[in-house]
Amino acid sequence: MKSLLAAPVLLLVAACSHQPPPDFAPDPSLVTHIRSLEIVAPRMACPGMSIPVTYSALLDDGRHVPFETRYDKKHPPRLHVIFLDRYSAEATPLQGGGWSADRDPLVSVNTGFRLRVALDAKPSIADSVTLAPTYECLDHTFHFSGSTGARGREGGDGPDVTVRLALGRSRFYDSLLVVGIEVGQAPPFYLLADPGALPPREWLLVESEGGAGGEGPAGAAGRTGRDGTDGGCPGADGGNGEDGTDGGRGGDGGRGGRITIIAPTENPFLAGLVDSRTPGGEAGSGGKAGAGGLGGKGGVGGKTPEGRVCPAGRAGLAGRPGKSGQAGRPGVDGTAPTVITVPSRDVLGNRAPPELIDLVAAARRRP
Repeated sequence: MKSLLAAPVLLLVAACSHQPPPDFAPDPSLVTHIRSLEIVAPRMACPGMSIPVTYSALLDDGRHVPFETRYDKKHPPRLHVIFLDRYSAEATPLQGGGWSADRDPLVSVNTGFRLRVALDAKPSIADSVTLAPTYECLDHTFHFSGSTGARGREGGDGPDVTVRLALGRSRFYDSLLVVGIEVGQAPPFYLLADPGALPPREWLLVESEGGAGGEGPAGAAGRTGRDGTDGGCPGADGGNGEDGTDGGRGGDGGRGGRITIIAPTENPFLAGLVDSRTPGGEAGSGGKAGAGGLGGKGGVGGKTPEGRVCPAGRAGLAGRPGKSGQAGRPGVDGTAPTVITVPSRDVLGNRAPPELIDLVAAARRRP
């Protein structure tokens, strides 16, 4: 019965598919009339974002035939995007004809996003386009925090963060803001921005927060009282349950981290673009109270010599629950950021990739 139901479902999925069959190919007579390809794309693209692109073929009689992205079995398109070979070192082709720009801004900083397409059936027919990079989509809010404390222990201090800011120059920007961020001993990462499109101050938010204190240890539950023995007249009373113990104190929040801002001596105002925050970590909550133990069951009553059933013993009293633990204290905020100015050639440090060093050097050579 199961196999009978599966067949209609598969047929339905196939009927709804808009993908061409594997043997779908362009009409050879149409290919002979194609003289060139044309890409229509935006002028700019942001790292990590999708790029909408359309394609068309220019025939020898001047007509344009678009490359479709959908497939209709009853009315198959003359040209489809699967007939194109698409390549880029800075973007990944998507199924619908568009592209996904590489999210690393350093990949395209000097080259832009170079998109190349060629006709599979005739690779000599090709077209390419270069999109300038833009950076307004890049995140410029970063939050780092220390480790959460173990059970009842203090949270870790916020990590040390170093922010480096320099001005560079690329093929696409006469002035380009280069920002490097180092967190602890981790490798630095970078973001870029058009300085002409930024507010004068506090554009980049960097926060190094202390870790939260650990939750206090839970109190132990009280043990259940012993059951009364059976057969007495009346049965023996059950024992009282033990009291639960109190929850432990929560751990204190960690201290806020330290932030260092390094800007070029030639442009010290760049340090003002950073809004740095170093809040202490949240206090750990107190441990949960231990539940009181249950009272023991009363013993079953026996019988008198006359055969009368004796009453059962009384159940023991439940123990009292413990108290919830006391919360820890919030962590202490870190100090104000340290601002250092150095010559622009030294701002990015010795771990920066060569392409960024070249960008900054190009800005220094600018007449």
